Amino acid sequence: MKITVDANILFACLIKDSTTRKLFFNPGLSIFAPEFIVDEFVHHLVEVRKKSGLSDEELHRLVDNVLNQLILVPDKVLKPFIPAAASLVDDPKDWLYVSCALYENTIIWSHDLDFGKQKRIQIISTKELIGIIGSLS
Repeated sequence: MKITVDANILFACLIKDSTTRKLFFNPGLSIFAPEFIVDEFVHHLVEVRKKSGLSDEELHRLVDNVLNQLILVPDKVLKPFIPAAASLVDDPKDWLYVSCALYENTIIWSHDLDFGKQKRIQIISTKELIGIIGSLS
């Protein structure tokens, strides 16, 4: 199953050993994200470190594992899709995620309610993904 994730899903994966993390590493998922998400990681790493309670070494190991699980799509490849993304969602911070979903023909895994305002791309929550993965097993 092909999915585009937003930064909030990745941060949830890093902060707590939870269902989100288990789903993220499910071998049945191909997880895409725009490459700028790496900058988001770096920008929020101190905050994630505090919230996670992980040591620097543990956090860096987990970040490496998370990044290795992602299929990063170059932002320059996504730029032609920005006008379409902008017509679907108002928040410019979300345009590259929507562009990635359009480019890779994926659904979006997110809890951001702004994504749900459009009807072109399917948006699923963690709870919905649990149901989908469960039905595939």
